[in-house]
Amino acid sequence: MTVALFAAPKLPLSLIADTLRGGGVEVASFVLTSSPQANKLPQPLTEAVLIANEAGVVNIGEQAEQVRELIGRDKSLVLCIPQTTPSDRQILQECGASEIVTPQSWHAEHVTERLLGRMIQNGLVKPSRYGRIYGGSTQMRELYANIATLAPLSDPVLILGETGTGKELVARELHERSGRPKTYLPINCPEIQLDLLSSELFGHAKGAFTGADKARTGLIAAAGDGTVFLDEIGELDLQSQAKLLRVLEERVIRRVGSNDYEEVKARIVLATNRDLGEACEEGKFRRDLFERIRGFRLNLPALRYRKADIPTLVDHFIEEYNDEYKTDHRLPVGGLDYLFHYDWPGNIRELRGVVRKAAAYADSSGLISSLVLQESVQTKKVSSRQNVLPFDPATDSWRDVVNRAQSNYFRALLEYTNGNREIAIKLSGLSRSQFFQKLKDLLED
Repeated sequence: MTVALFAAPKLPLSLIADTLRGGGVEVASFVLTSSPQANKLPQPLTEAVLIANEAGVVNIGEQAEQVRELIGRDKSLVLCIPQTTPSDRQILQECGASEIVTPQSWHAEHVTERLLGRMIQNGLVKPSRYGRIYGGSTQMRELYANIATLAPLSDPVLILGETGTGKELVARELHERSGRPKTYLPINCPEIQLDLLSSELFGHAKGAFTGADKARTGLIAAAGDGTVFLDEIGELDLQSQAKLLRVLEERVIRRVGSNDYEEVKARIVLATNRDLGEACEEGKFRRDLFERIRGFRLNLPALRYRKADIPTLVDHFIEEYNDEYKTDHRLPVGGLDYLFHYDWPGNIRELRGVVRKAAAYADSSGLISSLVLQESVQTKKVSSRQNVLPFDPATDSWRDVVNRAQSNYFRALLEYTNGNREIAIKLSGLSRSQFFQKLKDLLED
């Protein structure tokens, strides 16, 4: 099943098509001309997408009619166009549009993530979920494959990711796919008082300290053959880290105040949002423990790097809200578009909060509040001054300014493409050899 992409010659159609293919979509791209040919369309055709960034509903409507005539009446036609008014949407629907979406900007990256988000949402990319985890982007499908590989093992797994990226969901999924007994014990390390941490995790013998009137089994031993999830291990004190290292190395545990060791059967999964390598350099995390747990790692992508998953996540959160409150709320037309204009520093947790708040202010017909969605994702405009190059004509030569400008440009370009040099090459307009030669020259300077 293939999606046909149509766009005017001035749009980066090949780059958009290549990125969609990398995201798991089979795509055939066509430059929209005055005489398109139906016999060139792939078969079977799933749907068509028209990308048109020019203003004017009349021009877009004519292009939509052209594509509709080409693909027939039985296929879906999605328009990726600038924001429209309700009346313009009505006109475009009369011209053959089945659905209308608006990207954050007309950079290829933003167009692609908006289109891919819709395709994941509609099931054109699979899987779009994995147990309790939602998303069908390339990053998430790679994560699912890694979970499937690591789940049956007994080795510890370290889950890394920013706050709100779903580390505990991943830990639980590892457990449920491991074949281990039902016991899954999540422990948030910062919630335990520092002076009680060793006792809580490893247990204590009777009389080990004042108030220890009876022996206690620690949480790790209490998990039996199940899974222990230690969240935010970067907050453990150095003494507890040393004991944890023994647990992982020798699979034994010694209660506080006891001379005896007990066998540990549970699988240990750990997580943190801290840079443990940096913590080691600062003396806040044991290097030997870091080396022991860094072998099997799962890196959870921030939501800003997987915006294509936003529609699927939003659908899940709305369904979750409807099930909880016995409602039938739904997104307004164009409601998803707003959510692509924000980088979500709080990640999935923040997105869920925004969706639930908007659902709480739904109107009488069940439409979720567009106003709440817009207000929740409004951020300050990034000043264009950040790309202004300062210089002093009294001290800087022309060559100094040019070299500095090139350095700033390539740094900003690679940051914009998240380090993807293939996309950076296309956006720069340079040949591959020119691009890498420029990078080499700048590095040597």
